[in-house]
Amino acid sequence: MPWTKLKEMELYDKLENHLKAVPEKDSAIVEDIITDTDKLQAVKEALHEGLDSRLISEKLHVSVDQVDIIKDMLGKL
Repeated sequence: MPWTKLKEMELYDKLENHLKAVPEKDSAIVEDIITDTDKLQAVKEALHEGLDSRLISEKLHVSVDQVDIIKDMLGKL
C-alpha cells in the first residue's frame, strides 16, 4: 500500500492528490528517505548546495522522479 508510513504518521492528508497517485515502488523509496533523519538531511544539504534533481538522484542512488517527489513534498509537509 502506497504511503504506509505517512498514513501511520497522520501526514497522508497533507499530500496533494498528484502525490497520492505515486506508484507504490516510488512511495516506498520516498518514504524511506523522508522518514530517515540522515537521508532527509542529505537531500536538504544537496538542495542548499544548488544541486539539480539529476545530481541529487545520483548522489542518493534514486530516480530523478523520486527526487522531484521529495522536493515537492518538502514544500508541502
